[in-house]
Amino acid sequence: MTLMTIVYRDKQGVEYESVPLPTHEVTDAVPLNARIVGRRSPRKMVPLYEGTDGAELVRQPRGHRCQWTDAQWLAFEEYHQLSAEISRDDVPIAVAIVVKPTQA
Repeated sequence: MTLMTIVYRDKQGVEYESVPLPTHEVTDAVPLNARIVGRRSPRKMVPLYEGTDGAELVRQPRGHRCQWTDAQWLAFEEYHQLSAEISRDDVPIAVAIVVKPTQA
């Protein structure tokens, strides 16, 4: 796990960096009037997928959908319909394992 440093800047132009807090804390220690102005580490760009595999299309970011072709949209919709049909037909299965001690 990498720790990403976020830079905050208040209205007067003073910059603040986030400070690691104890593990039981869930927020960054910053002034209430600060706002995020940038991130130190750039986000990893996902290359645009050109194929028509439905499972791969589901994993693509939502921003890529505006550039999909008709064939990709068709594969995406077919994959959703197929997965919905399979999940509807799945019957819950109960499993029990009994472990007995060996007799010496």
